[in-house]
Amino acid sequence: MKTVPSFWFEPRAWINGSWHKMDETIAVHNPATGALLANVSRTDVRSVNHAIDGAVASQKSWRETAPATRGNLLQCAAKLLIERKDQFGRLLSAEQGKPYAQAVGEVEYAASFFQWFGEEARRLHGRIVPHPEADREFFIQHRPIGVAGLITPWNFPLAQGAKKIAAALAAGCTAVWKPAESTPLIALALAPLLAECGVPPGVLQVVPGPGSIIGKLFAEHPAIGVLSLTGSTETGAQLMSAAAPQIKRLSLELGGNAPLIVLRDADLEFTAEQLVRMKLFVSGQVCVTANRVFVPREIEEEFVGIVTDLLRSKRVGNGLSDGVDAGPLIHERACRDVQAMLDESVANGARIVYQNQSYLADPQLDHKAFFPPTVVTGVDDEMGLSCKEIFAPIIPILAYDSVANAIQRANNTQHGLAGYVYGRDMSQCRAVANQLEVGIVGVNEWRPLKAEIPFGGIKQSGIGVEGGEEGMREFVTTQVISLPKPIVQI
Repeated sequence: MKTVPSFWFEPRAWINGSWHKMDETIAVHNPATGALLANVSRTDVRSVNHAIDGAVASQKSWRETAPATRGNLLQCAAKLLIERKDQFGRLLSAEQGKPYAQAVGEVEYAASFFQWFGEEARRLHGRIVPHPEADREFFIQHRPIGVAGLITPWNFPLAQGAKKIAAALAAGCTAVWKPAESTPLIALALAPLLAECGVPPGVLQVVPGPGSIIGKLFAEHPAIGVLSLTGSTETGAQLMSAAAPQIKRLSLELGGNAPLIVLRDADLEFTAEQLVRMKLFVSGQVCVTANRVFVPREIEEEFVGIVTDLLRSKRVGNGLSDGVDAGPLIHERACRDVQAMLDESVANGARIVYQNQSYLADPQLDHKAFFPPTVVTGVDDEMGLSCKEIFAPIIPILAYDSVANAIQRANNTQHGLAGYVYGRDMSQCRAVANQLEVGIVGVNEWRPLKAEIPFGGIKQSGIGVEGGEEGMREFVTTQVISLPKPIVQI
């Protein structure tokens, strides 16, 4: 059993390089046990405005800092995160509920973005383009937008922050970060680490508080040049509407409804292992997790049997305990919402094949926050388990008779974030992947997201990308200068 680390930070807002106490607080609990971890200061409109003012004041000097210097500071953050991944991992597991091994994996994933954008900072260069007139030329350059407003979710509270912060700071922007109210501690833990690396006061502000207030403030504040959100499609639509009068730059990673298509020649043991691993990852609370599993009708029974046997061998419990494969949902309300969705589908003909309730054996847990990993068959396209994002460890099996039918049904959604294809014939896998209307496809791979590649959704799953060389472009504008060519006399 691992313990919650002693805090090396204060549970207060981080503004202009120091801690700020507020009148109101947010109670942060371990979702697995219900234990109180901290009462965190909740920022109000006045304090957020103060943070934005500080980011504005710091932006000119940060923009003029050499890109290589900005990059070195970000790479320092990557190095320190790896050195302290046990400390950060235990905090993250306690706050979010995910198993310790998954939490450490998230710390490493976050570090990879600081490393990547630390390297990319010096590569955001301009270019010279010939002018139609012989004595002139064009200079094309990329300029930081200014202050970035960042809003991150509770399922990957460190990694999603790292993606946005690293790209924004590498581009020369300053940033005001609003972490999710359920998981503000890991954000506050990161702030002094960046300061330790030499990031100046005001370049990164951390303002815990309600999204309904801070998100609207970010959208409407004239000093926020770009607003980057990872959250629900509904929240994205609200922020788009609020930001529309200013024609503000938006970068949105929103909800998903990812299909996983099992082809007839797939290695069923391998596919089942990958599927179970995917669905237990953060207890299924992942926007890119397989939400609908399409299986050929003639092998459905065999595949479901393999999946069920695998799921039966897993342990659900406190993420800080040894040997735990999945933790709780983020809170009891999430369990109630998912249960209602499952009940509705069962009432309409779906069948629960198996539920793993191993967490009930531990009396120290808050059982109300746990949802049993569940296998469900008989799911059709109209049920909530198929047309809504589940955000829980439920595996809905949808039988299909032809690959063309599976593809058509997979694309019959307003979301387009991720998709998965499993099979042995790579020509067929690629052909199916090419037809999926999503931003990223994993072929025989359950977790294709990496810092080196751009990731973003289509349809109602978002605007813009994170990661890759493209990720930094969300935080810059392009300027063209037409000027005379320098005359050099020899």
